Amino acid sequence: MGRAAITSTEARLEDLAAAFAPVPAQIAALDANVKHWEHLAAALEPLPAEVAVLISAVERLTDENRALRSELAATERAMLQISWGLVAALLGAAAALITALA
Repeated sequence: MGRAAITSTEARLEDLAAAFAPVPAQIAALDANVKHWEHLAAALEPLPAEVAVLISAVERLTDENRALRSELAATERAMLQISWGLVAALLGAAAALITALA
């Protein structure tokens, strides 16, 4: 090989080395990115179980809310009956008072 061919080959190798120079930094950045995502995935791994627990708690609270609403409705009906009974007693007392005075 001639001197010109060796120089040309060396120049091409230098160009190739310059083209690949940023690759290690890019690989390090990608590696850091992968580690970050692996950390996030590990941190989020228990999330589905926690969501399932929350869903069951919400369902239980919904059932309790429904039961409390029905108890409140029953209490309201009882208080309404008591109030009508008191009104009837008051009217009866008023009628007795009027007949006693008349």
